Amino acid sequence: IYKNGIYPLTPSCAAAQKAGKAEINAYFAGRTVGGDNEMTGLLEGKNVVLVLMESMDDWMIGKYTPTLQRLMSEGISFTRFYTPGYGGIRTFNTEFCVNTGSFLSSQGGYAFDYITNTYRQSLANLLTREGYSAKTFHYNDPSFYSRGVFSPAMGYSEYVCYGDFIGEDEEDLLYDDQLLFDNPGLNAEFFREGQPTLNFIITRSAHLSYKYNEVLSYWALKKYPEFRGLTGNEETDCAYLKARLVDDLFARLLEELEDKGQLENTVIIGVTDHYTYGYKDEESLYALSGVDDALLLERTPCFIWSADLQPMEVSKTLNTSDLLPTMLNLLGVDSPYDYIGRDAFDPTYEGCALFSDGSWISGDIAYDAGTERVLSITGGEAEVSSETLDAMAEKVQQFVRINNLILDTDYYKGKTATN
Repeated sequence: IYKNGIYPLTPSCAAAQKAGKAEINAYFAGRTVGGDNEMTGLLEGKNVVLVLMESMDDWMIGKYTPTLQRLMSEGISFTRFYTPGYGGIRTFNTEFCVNTGSFLSSQGGYAFDYITNTYRQSLANLLTREGYSAKTFHYNDPSFYSRGVFSPAMGYSEYVCYGDFIGEDEEDLLYDDQLLFDNPGLNAEFFREGQPTLNFIITRSAHLSYKYNEVLSYWALKKYPEFRGLTGNEETDCAYLKARLVDDLFARLLEELEDKGQLENTVIIGVTDHYTYGYKDEESLYALSGVDDALLLERTPCFIWSADLQPMEVSKTLNTSDLLPTMLNLLGVDSPYDYIGRDAFDPTYEGCALFSDGSWISGDIAYDAGTERVLSITGGEAEVSSETLDAMAEKVQQFVRINNLILDTDYYKGKTATN
């Protein structure tokens, strides 16, 4: 009662809010940010399908995911994209960040503490202002992570739950993300006519656990029995199996877009929420990922595809908060808001991934605050000066603080297109 009802009305709260916003303004004012670049507006006016690929790690992309491999090779593939965990919820942290441009607070608390914040800067709100309609699609109940409230708060007109479109005796249909297109009612929700659309899909297929008798793996093995015993490691078998289910969704998405005559007018964005942290065999996971430190496991797939894009690999080090400014630039949306992340194609941005525990990745160097190791991202130890370590420590600390202040001060509430 005091925190949410009384304290916000006090002079001390008003003073803290004012000081916090001034600090954020100074942070943004002190950055060098480029303007339009060669990628600005390249995808302007297209329908947008944003897919949060639950637990799809980089090592899972390959011969068992031909559609994803194709999309990444034909579109823009961000080869050094990291999804840092902020707050206590890995999936919703990324979901929140790609939509709003900020991570969850590193100070703990709950995701729904920020339901009442104003998200004028979000992808859905900005595209809605451009004439788009925007909806979220997922199998899970809208009460989970408060998505039924959060989606509208972030600018989506509706959180569409697959369970609302099937009978009580059809719950096994929820195992397949393709239900979104198999079910006529869901299909109609997705392919709306009369205006450009933003559809945000949250997949379930690749989520833990990776055991043959886990309910989703058990169901998927009936469809793809050849994955049992595929590699000699049960967890790896199930991870590849579930990755195939995610690939099936993208294959079906392409088919539906072509059937509806929308393939040429749609951009598909795929981003992972986190690496396969549910994989228990740590030694095998390191080998599959080709790394020797837990920090480097955080690299995950991210791509942007459109039929008229030229294939491109972007090797700049990027993080989750960079995706929203990058999408807005490609879509030609002139946002009046500053973001803690940066446009990947801004030539003034060197790129980095900053973690709430003080770890960082910049260029070919990574610093793991947990082990205090300085690493080369290509393997082994690296050396940097103490001055560089001190400067990066300050940079991370400031980044984390500003990110938290953006949420705590509801920074965008007082921001409009003219201030």
